[in-house]
This record gives sequence, structure tokens and C-alpha cells, in this order.
Amino acid sequence: MIQRTCIRFVVSFCSLLAAGQAWSQCEDQFPLSNTEGAGTVMCPCFVEGEEAGVVLDVPAEDYPIEIIRIGVAWGSVLGDTPNTIQSALHVYENGLPNPGARLASLEGPAFIDGFVNEFNLEEQGGVRIESGPFTVTMEFMDTNAEMLTAASMVHDGDGCQPGKNVVKAIPGGWSDACALGLTGDWVMHVIYRPVECGGEEPGGGKEPAAEMFIRGDDNGDGNVDLSDPIFSLTHQFAGGPAAGCMESMDSNDDGQLNITDSIFTLTHLFAGGPALPAPYPDCGVMTGGASLGCETSSESCN
Repeated sequence: MIQRTCIRFVVSFCSLLAAGQAWSQCEDQFPLSNTEGAGTVMCPCFVEGEEAGVVLDVPAEDYPIEIIRIGVAWGSVLGDTPNTIQSALHVYENGLPNPGARLASLEGPAFIDGFVNEFNLEEQGGVRIESGPFTVTMEFMDTNAEMLTAASMVHDGDGCQPGKNVVKAIPGGWSDACALGLTGDWVMHVIYRPVECGGEEPGGGKEPAAEMFIRGDDNGDGNVDLSDPIFSLTHQFAGGPAAGCMESMDSNDDGQLNITDSIFTLTHLFAGGPALPAPYPDCGVMTGGASLGCETSSESCN
């Protein structure tokens, strides 16, 4: 299970160790997914060439959008399978009953057991979606059906929402995964940004005030300590809350939120690693180009 794997990683690691967006580019939005619970259940139920995925949608006023990253939960019962390469990630133009034309594919994604693996589409220009709903899937390279210890796609196990989860079966084609007996929503997400921001260019209005935060203070209590990487991992892999200022969770300031941020913080705190990029250890504003956004100032900086 993903939750169990991530928590075990933090405990083992600690035991061993004793500014802003450019005006021409819209801000990245928080992960868009169907999952409503933190539980995780793996499904060894696919054969080579089959696909599983989610149907997603955003408010009509946000379209057109650009998908820039795709996240897929991958896990096994034991949590110790080798890294696995699958056929591809695909984006389709419609939802159910027929997702329609394939808009883009990312070939050969590699998956790590026990994590929500995120794949960047920006290098190939992102994937533009004109209107919704749309479908995102993963295509299997290997058969894992009835192989109980194999790694596979993960769902949240707390009820399947009709019309939001798909399977492309061989034979059979596209189906609503709920109708096939899936008991939860596939744990997949996309990071997207609107193509048109709807804001004014520099000189046409006042730039909004920069929000204050401390990098690495994930839980917003004003301190950077062990509770912060745990907060971040719980948000990423167990459905925990997000920080009001997401940029505070980007400990290594690379513009992405993933497990490397928690490792960076832990290495600094307990292994003499480099200090976190500014603003740290005091409150400040964003200074780099890449950003996860900061909706509100951290409570500790108010």
C-alpha cells in the first residue's frame, strides 16, 4: 500500500540519520483527480495492451487548458517489486462512453512501487484540451492478472464513482470501470494550467502583493522540523491536507512537489545537508522562476 510504504520510508530514513509566475504564463493548478479517500488497493487484473484511467473535467471557464504533468499510483502487496516500465500514458479528447481520439502519448513511463509516480509533459509542449471532459489512461506492457504479488494500478477502495473511471479491455473495448466491479477510484491526477489567464499584462494594472512563507514549513507552524516532511508525504500519498502556500512544500525549489522535497528537508535537518533555498529560515517571498503557487501567506508569517 502506498500510505504504508511512504510512512515506512520516513521512519527508516530518520532512524539512519539519529518570483513568482511570469505574466505570460498562467499558474499551475492543484492536482485534479477523482479520489476522495486515503485508502489504497492494488488491482492485479490486467493483460498486456489493456488500459486503465480516469475521466476528468474542470470548470468550463478554465478551458482551454494545458496538461503539464500526470500522476499515477503504482503499488504491490509487498511493496518491494523492481522498477517497472509500462507501455505509455495516453490523453484522449472525450470521456465515457467513448474517449474518442488520442491527443497525446508519453511512451515508456517507469514506475516505482509504492508511490504516486509523476511524469512531466512540459518537455513535449504539454497537452492542450479545448473542452471537457477528457480521459487520461495508462497502457500496460505486461500481464499481471491473478499475479497477487505483482505491482499494478492502485485505487482508493472507498467507492467507485460512475463515469469517472475507465478500462479499455482486451477484448471488449472501453467500459466504465465501476460496471466491471471496481470498488474505488483510480488514484491518478493531472497538473494543468489554463491557457488564458484573464489577467492584465505588466503596466496594465497593479501586480498582486506577494505572499509570505517559509520554505520547508509545510504545516505552517513557523518551524521547519520532522513534522514538515511527514505532513508533505501524508498530503502526497495518503490524502492529507495541502499547505495554504504550496510553494512552502517545495523544499528544493525545483518547481515540483514530490518525495525529493521531504528527502531534501530531512537531509538538511539530520545529515548536514545544504540549507533550504530562500525564504528560509525566516519569512519571505518567492524569488525563483519555477513555482507551485502561493494562494495565501503562511499563518506563521501573518
